[in-house]
Amino acid sequence: MKNILTPRRISQAIVLGIVLFLTISHLRFGIEKAAPIDAFCPFGAVEGFLTYLTTGQYLQRIYTSSFILMGIVILLTLFFGRVFCSFLCPLGAVQEWLRALGKKLGIKKDLELPASIDKYARYLKYLILMAIIYFSYKTGDLIFRGYDPFNALMHLGEEFDEKVAGYSILGVLLFASIFSKNWWCRYFCPLGAALGIIKKLSPFRIKRNESSCISCGKCDIVCPAKLNVSSVKEVNSADCISCLGCVKNCPNSSLKATTFGKEISKKNFGWIIMLAFFIPLGILTFTPIWKTKYPSNIVTDTGELNAANLRGSNTLQYVLDTTKIPFAVFQEKLNLPDNIDKTMKLKDIGIKYNLKNEAGVLIEVEDFRAVIESMK
Repeated sequence: MKNILTPRRISQAIVLGIVLFLTISHLRFGIEKAAPIDAFCPFGAVEGFLTYLTTGQYLQRIYTSSFILMGIVILLTLFFGRVFCSFLCPLGAVQEWLRALGKKLGIKKDLELPASIDKYARYLKYLILMAIIYFSYKTGDLIFRGYDPFNALMHLGEEFDEKVAGYSILGVLLFASIFSKNWWCRYFCPLGAALGIIKKLSPFRIKRNESSCISCGKCDIVCPAKLNVSSVKEVNSADCISCLGCVKNCPNSSLKATTFGKEISKKNFGWIIMLAFFIPLGILTFTPIWKTKYPSNIVTDTGELNAANLRGSNTLQYVLDTTKIPFAVFQEKLNLPDNIDKTMKLKDIGIKYNLKNEAGVLIEVEDFRAVIESMK
């Protein structure tokens, strides 16, 4: 029986478990007690780099945590290639697991684009990356958030109205993953594109011994990036995710992984990656530089109120304490009852008390924003 508890699978499961815990914590306790999942995604640093470089400000929902994570990921990529994609990406793991399920259901052959189209389709993710960086900088917001399937996945069905595109892309992606290998990673993932660029600077290579290779093609079959490993002397494609599946499945040991010209043990590679990621991350989370959010999401560093950043997961009590606006004002404008539970999240108040605005729609966070704006 094939051992599925490999270091790579263990690493994928640990990361997925951590992000699910962070997601559930945020959904349950709200932004006042738990940061949004965006703060724990390295891509936020990619999106917000130009903004921070030119203004010294972070985009909404990200803070130093995203930049620290991206820094660790960059170092890993420089030494070992795109190991984030194969060992640490939750969305990549889910895609692989769904494809494995598809094979168990009898779908043995991968659904693939013709080689003539695949060759050029792989560049699409770089165009997506450039567009995201540009529009995030111009708008001062995480422009990709509403379309990001990972963000949708980590909201567990919440905020569906705000993320119709993201949930739609996620649905198509999950369904396609049953029939194909990592289409999102190969053609659309902007973080994969950013890491692919960095990977080209890496000395990490997979080398093939042409004299001992028996051209069995097993390396091509197991490659999640669908690369033609058996036809090259050295795998240096930006799409290689350093999973070492080809190296481990080579029956004649004709493939070996190297970095800085030194061979890497295929047996210990996974454990090296786990230690290289989790140890520095674990240490840094206990230092003063690790921060996942601003002290207040609705008060800027200069003390100004920014109602646009008010979230549905904020509580009424927090709004009252932070804005210093008397409860009577909200009560008058939104018809709040005297006995209202002020510890309740704003997004739940309209539903709980069946409160409607002038348009006859249940009050939501936008109505609380309007009250705050009217008091400026």
